[in-house]
This record gives sequence, C-alpha cells and structure tokens, in this order.
Amino acid sequence: MQTDETRLIARILDGHAEDFGYFMERYGQEAFAIVVRLVPRQEDAEELVQDAFVRAFNRLETFEGRSSFSTWICRIAYTTAVSWLRKKRMTYVSIDDQPGLSDTEVDETLADESRLDDLRRAIALLRPDEQTLINLFYYDNRPLADIAYILDVEAGTIATRLHRIRRKLYIQMKNGTPR
Repeated sequence: MQTDETRLIARILDGHAEDFGYFMERYGQEAFAIVVRLVPRQEDAEELVQDAFVRAFNRLETFEGRSSFSTWICRIAYTTAVSWLRKKRMTYVSIDDQPGLSDTEVDETLADESRLDDLRRAIALLRPDEQTLINLFYYDNRPLADIAYILDVEAGTIATRLHRIRRKLYIQMKNGTPR
C-alpha cells in the first residue's frame, strides 16, 4: 500500500492534481476524528480538515515517507486545529499534579463506569494536545510512535504525559467537572 501511495504522490507532483482526491477520500474521516474532538463546532472541524488537506497538497513534496501518509495528514490536521484554537484564544483548565496521589486510586476512579460522563467532561477541559493524546492512545489505539509524530514529541515522553494527564483527570473529577 505504501508503495502505491508513494507512486500516487509522484504522479500528483508530476501534474495530476486530480489524483489527490484519493487521499481525501481515504483519510478524511481519520483526520476529521482528530479535529472534531478538539473543536467545539462540527462545521469548524469540517473547515479545518479541508484546510489541512489544502496544506498537505501544497506541501506534498515535503512528504518523505518516514511515517505513513495517514499519520502525516493527521499531524497536519492536528496542528491546523491547534493553531485555530490559539487564534480563538480558547482556554483550558490546568491542574497541577498533587503529591501523595496513589496510582491505584487514580486508576479506580478513571475506571469507574458510573463516572463516564464526569470523565468525558474532564477530558474536554484538557489542553488540545492532552485531549489528542488521550484520544489517539485510548480510543484510536494508535502506536506510540505515530502519536509522537502527530504531536511532534519524542516517543519516550508519551508514557510520562499519559501518566500526568490521568492524574489531572482524576483531580478534575474529584473536584467536580462543570456540567
């Protein structure tokens, strides 16, 4: 598949721009799934995904194949959404780690199915990069290397960030998330 896509990219760069529709059709939903989790309105998310594909098309010659095209377009979609959020000056709750929290207590609270609505509200209060990390790891089951590429961080930091985010979610749920 990767070689077919590489050939298709070469063909597009050779002047067959109409072939780019393949990538939009194949990866549009995947990119949308990342953006819609960050952006409050679906219409805005759809527009941002279109912007991301335009950016990808305009920078197609920079695709080096070090990741899959899917991961590359998801990274562009993510950075497009984060840039949009910064311009909108969206604010998110920041909760510092509290010493003395046991991982067992955090795990039990986050696994409590009767508190799923509280968990969803707490996730919505995280920064965009934290929300995306949670969604890519837990909901999309993405490999750590892909997540690191999309978020533009070292792969070794993903586990540390997940640990800190889980603690933030726990604290937010204990303090009561807004309804």
